[in-house]
Amino acid sequence: MKGGINSSNGGGHPAGGGHPAGGGHPAGGGHPAGGGHPAGGGHPAGGGHPAGGGHPGELPEQVATRLVGQTWPGHVFDRAPRNVYWETTLACDLACRHCRADAQPDADPRELTTEEGRALLRSVKELGSMVVLTGGDPMKRPDLFELIEYARGLRVPVAVTPSTTPMLERGQVLRMRELGVSALGVSIDAPDAASHDGFRQVPGTFDCSMNALAWAREAGIAVQVNTTVTTETMPRLEELFRLLADEQSPPVRRWSLFLLVPVGRGLELGVPSAEQVEELFAWVYEISRDAPFHVSTVEAPHYRRYWIQRRLEEGSTADEVNALGRRMGFGFRDGNGIVFVSHTGDVYPAGFLPHPLLGNVRGQPLEDIYRRSPALIELRDADRLEGACGECEYRYVCGGSRARGYSMTGSVLGPDPFCILAS
Repeated sequence: MKGGINSSNGGGHPAGGGHPAGGGHPAGGGHPAGGGHPAGGGHPAGGGHPAGGGHPGELPEQVATRLVGQTWPGHVFDRAPRNVYWETTLACDLACRHCRADAQPDADPRELTTEEGRALLRSVKELGSMVVLTGGDPMKRPDLFELIEYARGLRVPVAVTPSTTPMLERGQVLRMRELGVSALGVSIDAPDAASHDGFRQVPGTFDCSMNALAWAREAGIAVQVNTTVTTETMPRLEELFRLLADEQSPPVRRWSLFLLVPVGRGLELGVPSAEQVEELFAWVYEISRDAPFHVSTVEAPHYRRYWIQRRLEEGSTADEVNALGRRMGFGFRDGNGIVFVSHTGDVYPAGFLPHPLLGNVRGQPLEDIYRRSPALIELRDADRLEGACGECEYRYVCGGSRARGYSMTGSVLGPDPFCILAS
């Protein structure tokens, strides 16, 4: 099997302009194409991360987990997240229609200083996690390369999700490679300039994305392409898949489909129905069999439920499915394996989930917040989920999108309306 499907929640957001609640984009650790996945439509992995470095969804040994649940057990990340998303700045020159953060042209004077950023990176080192530098547009932060160099000096894996504007230049991509950046996140929401630029609301953005792919190919940096899934973008996903598969692999090593979380500007976009999402899962399952890159779903942990059901239909046993649980990231979701740090240092469970406020890295080290926050401890307990998610037999491997549960039901533990079992 050449490609693979994985399902992540919370990790990573469409690059290139404004990002959910802080955060960010393709989560760290990315995954090289052709990572040898089980046959049968790929697999739900742990988190839609930029390609490059490690097996899709595979959890590094230093990130310890404990297994919970009986029939379909999932992993609980008590000690450290798989990925830390740092919204380095809110500044961005795009005005994307899905943007949660309502990104702005200029930097917020309250954003973390260089030294505060260094302290945060030392915390990431202590956790043993990967850092994903997001925004806004991280290219608008003057000390970006200084911070990347510092992180790499600590041997912290780094992924970057720049906005695809004229600020991103060939030399900067080559410099990222020299410093050891493992992956870039590039957003493409449609197969042509007119549609993509309309979604991003800035002419020329599609061409800038194509340039970024060409420079990444030259530099040898793996790329995760991020696509926001709304009722407007869904009809052309097949065309976009063909563009990426036929013309852009390499450098594309992962294609992440971000299911809309209706927050910020995204409140004005078309929300797919649970039935449409199920049809999307079926399509993704099939194309992933022969895709030249990994295909992932983000803020859609219920793809794991779909994947398990399909594997069982095709003859796999429960033991065979569960044997892949760690490799597939079962349990990985908002606040469990993911944490987000805003440009001002506020800490939240994930980029699309700006609630509850867990603390601020200016007053408390990130490792303490992640390990001791009562709200995070509660969020990691699938038995505390409400409604259909709390009653679901797949709650330990899935748990639903906590961000969507919060945005659409008002409860961080509420059911995910995008799942047919909860709709």
